[in-house]
Amino acid sequence: MQNSLKFPEELEFLPDSSGVYILKDKENKVIYVGKAKSLKKRVSSYKNPKDTKGKALFSRIRTIEFIITENPDEALLLENNLIKKFKPPFNVRLVDDENYPYIKITDEEYPKIQKVYRIRGEKGNYFGPFPHGKAVDTTIKTLRKIFPIRSCNLKISEEKKYQPCMLYQIGLCSAPCAHLISKVDYIKTVENLKTFLRSEDKSIINTLANEMEKAKRELQFERAIIYRDAINGLNAIFSSQRVITEENVNFDLITGEIKGDKSCVVKVTIRNGRVVSLYPFILESLEDKPTLIEQFLISYSQHATSEKIYVDCSLENKEALEKFLKEKTGHKVQIVKAKGKASKKVLEFAKENAKLHLENYLKRKENETPKVLVQMKEILSLKHIPIRIEGYDISNIQGKFAVGSMVVFTRGKKDKDEYRRFRIKFVEGPNDYAMLYEVLLRRFMHNEEGFSKELPNLVLIDGGLGQLEVGKKVKEILNLDVDFISLAKKEELVFTEKSNEPIRLERDSPVLKLLQQVRDESHRFAKAYFKELHSKIITEDGNEE
Repeated sequence: MQNSLKFPEELEFLPDSSGVYILKDKENKVIYVGKAKSLKKRVSSYKNPKDTKGKALFSRIRTIEFIITENPDEALLLENNLIKKFKPPFNVRLVDDENYPYIKITDEEYPKIQKVYRIRGEKGNYFGPFPHGKAVDTTIKTLRKIFPIRSCNLKISEEKKYQPCMLYQIGLCSAPCAHLISKVDYIKTVENLKTFLRSEDKSIINTLANEMEKAKRELQFERAIIYRDAINGLNAIFSSQRVITEENVNFDLITGEIKGDKSCVVKVTIRNGRVVSLYPFILESLEDKPTLIEQFLISYSQHATSEKIYVDCSLENKEALEKFLKEKTGHKVQIVKAKGKASKKVLEFAKENAKLHLENYLKRKENETPKVLVQMKEILSLKHIPIRIEGYDISNIQGKFAVGSMVVFTRGKKDKDEYRRFRIKFVEGPNDYAMLYEVLLRRFMHNEEGFSKELPNLVLIDGGLGQLEVGKKVKEILNLDVDFISLAKKEELVFTEKSNEPIRLERDSPVLKLLQQVRDESHRFAKAYFKELHSKIITEDGNEE
């Protein structure tokens, strides 16, 4: 049974039992799904947030829905289903989830291997996700040299025979379409490939060796050569792998690095004491490390490829998670803290990789032009991509205590160190246009200390066509290579230099939302200075003039 309470007024009505809670915002959208052994204790902690996630959530929570479960195991399963259903922004999820590829083995009479970017409803076996498309392309090409299964979309039947294509000639396909391999042997090749992808260890070599010997006994030497080549290919892969220990140990290790709202989870696969793979995953997350690792394993249970998974922190729901992974993977899963020599050695370089990959991602993102800015340039026909946007507003009462504000957004984010404020010096009486003219001239003539020499790409003025004309006049006088626009409050119309006709953007347009953010911030900053000045003068003079 699902119940709804207001946050934080009705938290006293939460039960002291296990279950799942669903946090919703003012628009009734699900922003976070969590589980708890005690709903009352867990959800009440959001009233006095201490960590980053708690503070970020606190300001947005309006209502809480909860579902009581019989035990924590049931809560974990339900939480997983609800996260998949709602995809809440504050739960762990892959950055650019659709760009993480998988290897798919299709479910058809003659299965094929594919690279796909989503696990959809179609039947088949999925392996991944992989960190990027190149990793999948390389893996598929290598595996097809060993397990030559098809990648084409031909409809193969016993009745029709095709001419083998170039992929057969270069050894990447066994040409079932041309009946150059029997259906039984083709299916065996597919099953061997699946076995290798699931286990990533040398056990597959024994299977292939047995098949090779059987083929020899039956005098099927061509078949024996196929198995021999597959064994040689796998041995080449294994021999190139980094040796951790001479012991025949198999395990997975998962660790993570967190910075702000981004994190990197690294999964290392060890088979026969060798590093088979190391995959980094960049995630959106405001979780602590134990919750991050736990939710990663729940969301991407296909990465629990070993019976033993090492982690570097204690997991609160370890037993429930082990049961969950056993159900999902079909094999026993034991989660243990890394403490042996081999696991600690793997943990050390896994942590280094997590830190490095996260740092590289954040640096790359810092220098990457946000899509919304590219869209803004196109939609508003701007000359420049607005990497630096400056927003201006005027605040006064009938010309008294007149001030102006300049706010700066760099790459779509507030750049508060660049904010500046103006006390109007040369305009008397209520004349917003003249005040705006003064502010813009003082900013762009660079006569005052503390103003950036860097020109903005775009100036956004709070107002309509009249305010834009003031900006255009300043631009002409000073010969500025800057785009000017204005945003009118009532109907949220955008006025540009190219036309007297305003542009009406969709209310949910990311471009409009960013422009509104700049406009509202310039208004807030001007208002704050106006109030400060007003209060100061009243205090000094004892009354208003």
